[in-house]
Amino acid sequence: MRSIILLAVSGLLIFPADVQSQDPAGAVSAGQIPDTLSYDTLATDTLVIEDVSQQHPLEWDDVIQDDKTAYLLRAHREAVDRQLGIPGFRVHLYMDSGNRARLNTQREQAEFKEEYPDIKSYIIYEEPYFKLRAGDFRTRLDARRFLEKIKGDYSSAYIVVDLINFPQID
Repeated sequence: MRSIILLAVSGLLIFPADVQSQDPAGAVSAGQIPDTLSYDTLATDTLVIEDVSQQHPLEWDDVIQDDKTAYLLRAHREAVDRQLGIPGFRVHLYMDSGNRARLNTQREQAEFKEEYPDIKSYIIYEEPYFKLRAGDFRTRLDARRFLEKIKGDYSSAYIVVDLINFPQID
Protein backbone atom coordinates (compact mmCIF):
# COMPACT_ATOMS: atom_id res chain seq x y z
CA MET A 1 0.00 0.00 0.00
CA ARG A 2 2.82 2.42 0.91
CA SER A 3 4.62 1.76 -2.36
CA ILE A 4 1.41 2.54 -4.25
CA ILE A 5 1.18 5.90 -2.48
CA LEU A 6 4.82 6.62 -3.24
CA LEU A 7 4.32 5.67 -6.89
CA ALA A 8 1.20 7.81 -7.01
CA VAL A 9 3.06 10.79 -5.60
CA SER A 10 5.95 10.33 -8.02
CA GLY A 11 3.35 10.11 -10.77
CA LEU A 12 2.19 13.59 -9.79
CA LEU A 13 5.36 15.00 -11.24
CA ILE A 14 4.71 13.36 -14.60
CA PHE A 15 0.97 13.15 -15.23
CA PRO A 16 -0.90 16.25 -14.05
CA ALA A 17 -4.48 16.28 -15.27
CA ASP A 18 -5.07 20.00 -14.89
CA VAL A 19 -3.26 22.00 -17.55
CA GLN A 20 -5.68 24.92 -17.71
CA SER A 21 -3.31 27.29 -15.92
CA GLN A 22 -0.85 27.24 -18.82
CA ASP A 23 -0.62 30.05 -21.30
CA PRO A 24 -0.73 29.37 -25.07
CA ALA A 25 3.07 29.07 -25.24
CA GLY A 26 2.92 26.18 -22.76
CA ALA A 27 4.61 27.94 -19.84
CA VAL A 28 2.97 27.98 -16.43
CA SER A 29 2.26 31.47 -15.21
CA ALA A 30 3.96 32.33 -11.92
CA GLY A 31 1.64 32.33 -8.90
CA GLN A 32 -1.19 30.49 -10.64
CA ILE A 33 -2.02 27.25 -8.88
CA PRO A 34 -5.42 25.71 -9.44
CA ASP A 35 -7.80 25.35 -6.51
CA THR A 36 -7.89 21.59 -6.89
CA LEU A 37 -5.73 19.20 -8.80
CA SER A 38 -6.97 15.77 -9.74
CA TYR A 39 -4.57 12.94 -10.45
CA ASP A 40 -5.00 9.24 -11.00
CA THR A 41 -4.81 8.05 -7.39
CA LEU A 42 -4.08 10.92 -5.00
CA ALA A 43 -6.41 13.85 -4.36
CA THR A 44 -4.39 16.94 -3.61
CA ASP A 45 -7.22 19.36 -3.01
CA THR A 46 -6.63 19.18 0.75
CA LEU A 47 -3.12 20.63 0.54
CA VAL A 48 -2.66 24.16 1.74
CA ILE A 49 -1.22 26.47 -0.89
CA GLU A 50 1.03 29.09 0.60
CA ASP A 51 4.06 31.14 -0.30
CA VAL A 52 6.94 28.65 -0.14
CA SER A 53 9.68 31.23 -0.51
CA GLN A 54 9.33 32.21 3.17
CA GLN A 55 9.17 28.64 4.58
CA HIS A 56 12.73 27.40 4.43
CA PRO A 57 15.30 28.74 6.93
CA LEU A 58 18.15 28.55 4.41
CA GLU A 59 18.77 31.17 1.77
CA TRP A 60 17.85 30.03 -1.73
CA ASP A 61 19.22 32.94 -3.74
CA ASP A 62 20.31 30.93 -6.79
CA VAL A 63 17.31 28.59 -6.98
CA ILE A 64 14.40 29.55 -9.20
CA GLN A 65 11.53 27.19 -8.56
CA ASP A 66 8.09 27.10 -10.08
CA ASP A 67 5.18 27.29 -7.64
CA LYS A 68 3.74 24.03 -9.01
CA THR A 69 7.03 22.24 -8.31
CA ALA A 70 6.97 23.42 -4.70
CA TYR A 71 3.33 22.36 -4.48
CA LEU A 72 4.12 18.85 -5.71
CA LEU A 73 7.14 18.53 -3.42
CA ARG A 74 4.96 19.47 -0.46
CA ALA A 75 2.40 16.84 -1.55
CA HIS A 76 5.16 14.26 -1.66
CA ARG A 77 6.43 15.24 1.81
CA GLU A 78 2.93 14.93 3.26
CA ALA A 79 2.48 11.49 1.70
CA VAL A 80 5.79 10.32 3.16
CA ASP A 81 4.85 11.73 6.57
CA ARG A 82 1.71 9.55 6.58
CA GLN A 83 3.75 6.38 6.17
CA LEU A 84 4.00 4.22 9.27
CA GLY A 85 7.35 2.70 8.43
CA ILE A 86 9.77 1.69 5.73
CA PRO A 87 10.28 -1.65 3.99
CA GLY A 88 12.71 -3.84 5.88
CA PHE A 89 13.14 -7.20 7.55
CA ARG A 90 12.20 -8.85 10.83
CA VAL A 91 12.85 -12.27 12.27
CA HIS A 92 9.72 -14.36 12.80
CA LEU A 93 10.06 -16.16 16.13
CA TYR A 94 6.71 -17.62 17.15
CA MET A 95 3.15 -18.13 15.92
CA ASP A 96 0.07 -19.47 17.69
CA SER A 97 -3.68 -19.64 17.24
CA GLY A 98 -6.46 -20.76 19.52
CA ASN A 99 -8.06 -19.72 22.79
CA ARG A 100 -4.86 -18.81 24.61
CA ALA A 101 -2.83 -17.66 21.62
CA ARG A 102 -2.48 -14.04 22.76
CA LEU A 103 -1.37 -15.04 26.25
CA ASN A 104 1.12 -17.60 24.92
CA THR A 105 2.56 -15.07 22.46
CA GLN A 106 2.93 -12.48 25.23
CA ARG A 107 4.80 -15.04 27.34
CA GLU A 108 7.14 -15.76 24.46
CA GLN A 109 7.71 -12.03 24.02
CA ALA A 110 8.58 -11.65 27.73
CA GLU A 111 11.08 -14.52 27.48
CA PHE A 112 12.60 -12.98 24.38
CA LYS A 113 12.96 -9.59 26.11
CA GLU A 114 14.82 -11.24 28.99
CA GLU A 115 17.31 -12.88 26.61
CA TYR A 116 17.69 -9.99 24.14
CA PRO A 117 16.76 -6.70 25.84
CA ASP A 118 18.35 -4.54 23.14
CA ILE A 119 16.15 -5.91 20.29
CA LYS A 120 12.55 -4.77 20.02
CA SER A 121 9.88 -7.41 19.52
CA TYR A 122 6.39 -7.01 18.11
CA ILE A 123 3.19 -9.02 18.40
CA ILE A 124 1.21 -8.99 15.17
CA TYR A 125 -2.30 -10.34 14.77
CA GLU A 126 -3.19 -11.74 11.37
CA GLU A 127 -6.38 -13.72 11.74
CA PRO A 128 -6.35 -16.38 13.22
CA TYR A 129 -2.66 -16.17 14.25
CA PHE A 130 -0.76 -14.16 16.80
CA LYS A 131 2.81 -13.77 15.57
CA LEU A 132 5.95 -12.68 17.40
CA ARG A 133 8.55 -10.89 15.29
CA ALA A 134 11.77 -9.21 16.36
CA GLY A 135 14.03 -6.48 15.06
CA ASP A 136 13.92 -3.54 12.70
CA PHE A 137 16.55 -4.55 10.15
CA ARG A 138 17.05 -2.42 7.05
CA THR A 139 18.98 -5.13 5.17
CA ARG A 140 18.54 -8.87 4.88
CA LEU A 141 22.18 -9.28 5.89
CA ASP A 142 21.55 -7.61 9.27
CA ALA A 143 18.52 -9.84 9.82
CA ARG A 144 20.57 -12.89 8.84
CA ARG A 145 23.28 -12.01 11.38
CA PHE A 146 20.67 -11.76 14.13
CA LEU A 147 19.02 -14.99 13.00
CA GLU A 148 22.35 -16.83 13.28
CA LYS A 149 22.81 -15.36 16.76
CA ILE A 150 19.45 -16.67 18.06
CA LYS A 151 19.30 -19.95 16.11
CA GLY A 152 20.13 -21.93 19.27
CA ASP A 153 17.15 -20.53 21.19
CA TYR A 154 14.70 -20.30 18.27
CA SER A 155 15.46 -23.11 15.83
CA SER A 156 12.36 -22.51 13.70
CA ALA A 157 12.92 -18.76 13.30
CA TYR A 158 13.07 -17.26 9.81
CA ILE A 159 13.38 -13.87 8.10
CA VAL A 160 10.28 -12.05 6.83
CA VAL A 161 9.81 -8.86 4.83
CA ASP A 162 7.87 -6.34 6.88
CA LEU A 163 7.33 -2.63 7.44
CA ILE A 164 9.83 -1.60 10.08
CA ASN A 165 9.96 1.48 12.27
CA PHE A 166 11.98 4.43 11.11
CA PRO A 167 15.57 4.29 12.43
CA GLN A 168 16.46 6.50 15.39
CA ILE A 169 18.31 9.68 14.47
CA ASP A 170 21.29 10.26 16.73
